Amino acid sequence: MRSMKKLFVGMTAAAIAASCMSINAFAATKLNDVIHPDENDKEMNDSYYSVGCMGYFMSQKWKWNQGEWVGWSEEEPGKFIIEYKISKAIVDGALDGKGTLGDMGVMVCNMPDDPSKYPYEVKVSNAKFVAEDGTETVFDSLNSITEMQEDPEGGIRFHIRPTDEVDETTGEVTKKALPEAAGWDQEGNFEGGTLYMTLDFGAPDAAGADDSSSKKEDDSSSKKDDSTKDTSSKKDDSTKSTTTTTTTTGGGTAAASDDTAKSAQPETGAAEGLLFAGVAIAAAGVVVSKRK
Repeated sequence: MRSMKKLFVGMTAAAIAASCMSINAFAATKLNDVIHPDENDKEMNDSYYSVGCMGYFMSQKWKWNQGEWVGWSEEEPGKFIIEYKISKAIVDGALDGKGTLGDMGVMVCNMPDDPSKYPYEVKVSNAKFVAEDGTETVFDSLNSITEMQEDPEGGIRFHIRPTDEVDETTGEVTKKALPEAAGWDQEGNFEGGTLYMTLDFGAPDAAGADDSSSKKEDDSSSKKDDSTKDTSSKKDDSTKSTTTTTTTTGGGTAAASDDTAKSAQPETGAAEGLLFAGVAIAAAGVVVSKRK
């Protein structure tokens, strides 16, 4: 009977492990797990900060135009905030009001050179186009994106097309049309404006530059601790000399609690040591199980 129970438990554990592995295998990659800011690893640090974005536009004449380079947001770490102005002059070239759209969007450049890491987690928000006349088109199709595969031309690209791109040889749709841009391929239906988009790859872990701020917090907290220790000892000294009765606000209670705390410290420390030892053993068990 015991052997049957052990067999059942073993099978259950194996099933759980297998399910976890299958989930991880299909989960999108977090960019921060591959490259991230690190003062101690220059290559890792440079790789993270080399990633950036550019807006791009092509009319049906298929002439390439691109916006300025956009780096990581300083106000919102882990995000790219794009605002790409598309001039009416490059939309049709003749200023005759017959502008059209072939393809426009945002390209993310210098992603890690490892196709196996795709798809990457990325949350799109504020994806919209405000035309020259003030008409605003919100791209709900883009705002629902939470992960992206590698583009055939490299990196990550968000395509805003009025029509599908079809491979002439195979008939396969290589780039899908965006429903919100339908009709913008017709003459006069696209006359320029501003493309907006925010890409969130997740805030990087606290490392490198953040260490200084944490040290400052530690220093300030230690100073606070020192100040509280000094004031409490002064209070204890004053209360010992001025009062001998126990009150809710007097020094008698404070002194009694201090003595109790001092006598209990060795036991508390031992208990905490056992607790942390237990946590460390449990964590080590998890690591071992993962490695297996």
